Amino acid sequence: MKKIKFLFPLFVFCSFITLSQNAASWTADVSHSNVGFKVSHKAISNTIGDFRDFELTMTTTNDNFEGADIKMVIETASINTANSSRDEHLRSEDFFDAKRFPQITFTSSSVVLNKDNTYDVKGILSMHGVKKELMLSMTHNGSTTSRNGSELAGLYFSTIFKRSDFMIGEEMPTSVVADDILLNAEIEIIKK
Repeated sequence: MKKIKFLFPLFVFCSFITLSQNAASWTADVSHSNVGFKVSHKAISNTIGDFRDFELTMTTTNDNFEGADIKMVIETASINTANSSRDEHLRSEDFFDAKRFPQITFTSSSVVLNKDNTYDVKGILSMHGVKKELMLSMTHNGSTTSRNGSELAGLYFSTIFKRSDFMIGEEMPTSVVADDILLNAEIEIIKK
């Protein structure tokens, strides 16, 4: 019995050491990344844009991205649709209200490997004062090393959510700007 009492803490300690050795921290290389969106305008064309100022951090505990902890922080005022007057309108109280809600955040609660390097990422999206659970699809496009030997990985995230769920542009009819927003992010991450 004494042997078992001694071995259990040893097992826990060794497991902790193994997990610690496999743990890795990653961060987005924003110069090779993009957080974009697309929304239908008057049901005849799509308006596209992106957020220029964001951060993504990730912690992994094994050789792939299953079970990773992902956090993204987007500066709301960095919205860009290549039209300055429209961008100012989007930053205003009519839409994102960037002064009151300066950041959009996503924090993962689970990352599950499917097949062919695709993952289901579940988490909480906080935007415009509203928090809602959201499911994203994540594809691992591949890995390589940089010129200085750092490990790099390419990830593609996509999902569709409703702007009405976050009370964005409530006065704007869906016949003009669709309710469904496609989010598509190309993120290159670098291991620290």
